[in-house]
Parts: sequence; structure tokens; C-alpha cells
Amino acid sequence: MHVFCFDFDGVICDSAPETALAAWAVCAQLWPEFSGPLPDSARGRFCRLRPVMLTGWEAIPLMRLAATSGNPDERILADFPALRDGIMAAHGLSSADLRLRFGAVRDAMVARDEDAWVRLNPFYAGMAELLAETMRRHEVFIITTKQERFTSLLLRRRGVPVEGGRVFGLERDLPKPAILEELLRRPGLAGRTFHFIEDRLETLEEVRAIPLLAAVRLALADWGYNTPAQRQRAASAGIEVVALPRLRALCRSESDDKSG
Repeated sequence: MHVFCFDFDGVICDSAPETALAAWAVCAQLWPEFSGPLPDSARGRFCRLRPVMLTGWEAIPLMRLAATSGNPDERILADFPALRDGIMAAHGLSSADLRLRFGAVRDAMVARDEDAWVRLNPFYAGMAELLAETMRRHEVFIITTKQERFTSLLLRRRGVPVEGGRVFGLERDLPKPAILEELLRRPGLAGRTFHFIEDRLETLEEVRAIPLLAAVRLALADWGYNTPAQRQRAASAGIEVVALPRLRALCRSESDDKSG
């Protein structure tokens, strides 16, 4: 039996359409120029730039950059942390405030029309079935920077409820490598082969740099929120870039041998 640790956004769920709407709604609270519906141009640019985000609240400064910035896409992709921090400093915003605003907007969207909100968060083709199959064969955990209540709701609505304690979300206030370390130390998981499937290369690089996590098998999801340059960098560094057929094969492995 293996242990599969999945990221959520960009691996299981294509949340970019909903994230863009929620970010626009928060921007409308903060800046008058964001009145009215989300323009298609801003939505499209936001989705192109989505690979720079680590966690949900960053969608707010990213939407501001996508909708009002004269910076080209290449600069935003390269310098997002500095641009993000500049926006926050200029407008007196904190990550804690943006996190609360973003969660509150999502709660309001769910309360207003849960079905519509779920439709805005489609799962990638075949992922619901693959998760259900993997849960029958192996230990499965979800490690995400999304808030747990939203992650659990989407999993439940797609017919693959992950039982309590197996979803590690934003509320844990722990980096993903620390969560992996905690799981590796669990007595019941000792000796298992661990897999971590993620769409953010920088996160995989952080995991790879920790000696305790050297045995974790890392996979970059090629359908997720990453760029061709990041996929090439991953392959050059020896991190496996997986397509869905390869992930299905991994999840159907039955043994813990080193060939799996």
C-alpha cells in the first residue's frame, strides 16, 4: 500500500474560474475601479498568470495586476512576490485581512448558490474517479493551501468525500513540506512509499531540499498551473513531469517495491 498526497487546486480541481470571480469581488470592496462584472479580458489574463499564486488570497493582488497593471505578463510571472508586496504596502493591506476577505466572499458565494459555485470549480477530467479508486487501494491525503471547508465541500459534491483528518488546508498554517514530515512520522504509515503530486514546481523543489523527505516520490502535474519553462526545469532537475495516464498507472500500483 502506497501513500498518495495530492495538491488540490491545479491537480484535482480547476479552480481558476471561481478564484478569478472571488478575487474580482474582493477587489470591488477595496478599489472603485473594480465596479461591474468581471471583464473577459481580466479573467483571461488572470488565468494565464495563475501559476504565480501559492495561496488563495494572493488572487486579490494578482487580479489587480491582471486588470489594471501595465506590466507585461512576463514581468508578473517573474516578479510577482515583489509586485504583490508593493500593492499591499501601498494600500495598507495585510495577508491576514486579505485571507479573511477572500474566505468571506467565497462563503457568500456558496450561501447564495452552492450549485453554481460548485460548477465554477470543475474537477479535471477523470480525477474524481481516480481519487475514488486510489482511496480503495491506498492511503490518500489532500495537502492544499485552500481553506479546508471549501476543499471538503467540493470533494463531497463530486462524490469522493475524504474523511476527517485527511485534508490539510490553509487553517493548519503549515508549509506543505512540514505536513509531509508529519505524515512520514506517523507510526501507521511507516515503511510506506510516499508520492506527492503537485502542480507548483517551487513547492516540489522545497520538498526535495529537505533530507527527511528524500524518499518521497515527487510528481509535477503537467495539466496544472505551471508553465512550459517550469515543466522543462522540473524534467532537467530529475522531477518527474506526469500526464494523467502516468498518474493513473502510479495510483494503480499495488506494492511498495521500489519499481512502483
